Amino acid sequence: MKIKRFFAPNMREGLNLVKQELGLDAVILSNNTVDGGIEIVAAKDYDEQAIKDAADKKEAQFDARLDAELKNDRLSIDWSTPPKQAYREDYTPARKQVEPALTPAKEPVKRRVAKPNKKATWIEDPAIKAVKHELDMMRHEFRTQLNELSWADKTQQNPVRVDVIRRLLDTGFSKKLSLKLAESVVADTELEQAWQNCLQVAAQSLPVMENKILDEGGVIALVGPTGVGKTTTIAKIAARFRMRHGPEQIALITTDNFRIGAHEQLSNFARILGVPMRVASTAEDFQEALSDFIDKRLVLIDTAGMSQRDIRMTEQFKLLRDDKYDIDNYLVISATTESRAMREVIKTFADAEPKGCILSKLDETDCPGSALSAIIEQQIPLSFVTDGQRVPEDLHYPAADELMANFIEQPLMQDDDIALSVLLNGSSQYANV
Repeated sequence: MKIKRFFAPNMREGLNLVKQELGLDAVILSNNTVDGGIEIVAAKDYDEQAIKDAADKKEAQFDARLDAELKNDRLSIDWSTPPKQAYREDYTPARKQVEPALTPAKEPVKRRVAKPNKKATWIEDPAIKAVKHELDMMRHEFRTQLNELSWADKTQQNPVRVDVIRRLLDTGFSKKLSLKLAESVVADTELEQAWQNCLQVAAQSLPVMENKILDEGGVIALVGPTGVGKTTTIAKIAARFRMRHGPEQIALITTDNFRIGAHEQLSNFARILGVPMRVASTAEDFQEALSDFIDKRLVLIDTAGMSQRDIRMTEQFKLLRDDKYDIDNYLVISATTESRAMREVIKTFADAEPKGCILSKLDETDCPGSALSAIIEQQIPLSFVTDGQRVPEDLHYPAADELMANFIEQPLMQDDDIALSVLLNGSSQYANV
């Protein structure tokens, strides 16, 4: 049996390396996330019995070594004489010699007792620690193999469900949500029918809010990371509202003092639409602008785009929490964002207490499932979607059924069972994925 360790930027490239080096009969023993990518341990000519024999041998060696270490630490004691009897025999002659010289003490002698240590410190033998680590690694490998066997059983029992999971993963859905959605698949269902049923469940799980911005207006602030399309989305909403209610009902404010050209871009939109715009560089400027535009039906606020790790976000969120003007915050997220980063964005911007979210750049991704997956898992209501640069044509109310039908039906990428078993084995490991 040949065992080899592989390193790659992602799982797909790692599996390709395994196939090229060890062939299609290779068995994945373990996979772990490391700095810079993923580590895969794979084997060729896999012999399960040999692995079990090796584990038994390692455990036997560990037990023998542990016994040896413990024996070395024991005190050498002569057990030929019972302790109490030996004590009496040694004590009696000495007592007869010392007793005549003893006189009563004038004051009782206080017994000095050493203070115990507050905390015991245990030092583990590095060799024993190394053996334990090796055993833990082998247990992990065995667990992986058992999970792969379990996955093989599931493949045989319900192959349609496996194909549905493949499609969900290929379209960008998270592992956790893919498994949950696939629970709706009945074993005897045809693949295409099962796929449609699964999409219907996903559509029912997608939170879509009843949006009245274009009808009623309000004070609306768009928040989100840099580059997600906040300024362009504001232009689309403003243009659509202008078409319904006229330019005199709209005003624009920007608090973006960090991005080069941010003021100019929004200023150009305001000039084209014929609506007023103010730049708020300070909290005082912001309050003054809101006061000046209090008679407007719709005030749109373009905020600075920040990384979810930017410490300035706290100040921005504080600025937008103004009970006097009842500001509604909407989080703009890009469909091109990787699912894990998107979940982090949604979690971080939760401090802004967004009323809903706007999904932008749907036309720029081949895997919209990543975005929809994050929205479903985080249950943040979807208010608008955008799918292009045209103003205002590329702004739409979200329809869950249409989103699933139009953006999830992507060509199926042929992932083999090795890839799926690596992605999904021991799915409890991905409880937070």
